[in-house]
Amino acid sequence: MSSAQNHEPPSDTKKALIHRYLIASGRQADIDRGKFVERVAVIGQPVFAAAAEGGATIREAFDTAFAALREAYEPHRAVWQEEYESHLNWEYSEEELAQIVAFLESPAGQHHLEGSWRMNAYIGTNTEELVEKIVGEAVDAVKASQLNS
Repeated sequence: MSSAQNHEPPSDTKKALIHRYLIASGRQADIDRGKFVERVAVIGQPVFAAAAEGGATIREAFDTAFAALREAYEPHRAVWQEEYESHLNWEYSEEELAQIVAFLESPAGQHHLEGSWRMNAYIGTNTEELVEKIVGEAVDAVKASQLNS
């Protein structure tokens, strides 16, 4: 593994590997659809609130908020593209990318990505109540320390 980060522009071969990595990892789809702004299209966020003000149903407000965010995101999409491509060039050597891409494009690599997504989703669901308990304990601790101050 390479320990030094690369500050040189990528070769054409490395550019192609970066592109393949983004596709195989699913990150290109995230960039293309604007996944990075979707989290602010939900209840309690300003875009959802603006969409709901006109008397829209919750579903209509979600749809309106997502559509507006995606439209506003599109002129800035190139920033995410460049950030990911630049970071991959900086982080990995061409040889490392070739190995990573070969794995990600393989059946085992695709299973790894799908399995990782499922694992995170299941664990997130299975620990929701624990997170709420931890948040409650932290709130109680903050309040207790404020009383003792």
